[in-house]
Amino acid sequence: MNHLHQDKTLPCARAFSEYLNQFEFRALPDLDATRDYAAKMDIYAADLYIGKLAIYYSPRKKTYTLSCPAITVPAYRDVLKEKWRDFQNTLMPEAGHNGVSAYVDGSFMQERIGYGAVLVQKNRILTEISGSLDSQYNAHRQIAGELKAVLEALAWCQKNRIGELHIYYDYQGIEMWARGKWKAKTELTQKYQQFMVRQSMILHFHKVSAHSGNRWNEHADRLAKLGAEKNTPLQG
Repeated sequence: MNHLHQDKTLPCARAFSEYLNQFEFRALPDLDATRDYAAKMDIYAADLYIGKLAIYYSPRKKTYTLSCPAITVPAYRDVLKEKWRDFQNTLMPEAGHNGVSAYVDGSFMQERIGYGAVLVQKNRILTEISGSLDSQYNAHRQIAGELKAVLEALAWCQKNRIGELHIYYDYQGIEMWARGKWKAKTELTQKYQQFMVRQSMILHFHKVSAHSGNRWNEHADRLAKLGAEKNTPLQG
């Protein structure tokens, strides 16, 4: 039986199970317990069954949450929550696919706009992009950097013949304008929207909370700040 969003929950559950199996736990996804928006797994510690974990997916927020009240040993709940945080900050975004991901960010520091992007595949860096924008865009502050980071990431993919890309962002406008869900009211956003809607590349958008400890989002943030500090654009 198919369940809503099992294409999101099951790959994540399998990836988290594999992650836990590196430590003191043995985790087994329970396919029979799969439900709409949720996947569950049985957890063993020292060959002792200690209960079930559940991973829930929110399609609106595009986020995953862990629930472990069914774990019978309270001390293990804290350990599992810590492992989940580590998993989210390192492997989580890549759990559901093996394609190329671009983490993008913008920065506005001392009247200078910077942009940054890091493109990764299976947690291996493919390229880093960092640069600054002309002061004519200062009225848009970091938003101009956010959009520029996306455009530079797409340009790199096109140059390297990559036809599908997962874009991870912390500013909602990146996806909303690209999908035509927000009305573009400025020349900057209109040009971005016109370019994005004509894209032949297959794009997947994923919201990441800003400054939440996500490894690659923080990396993109550093690149954007580096770009804002430079007088001339840099690209790696």
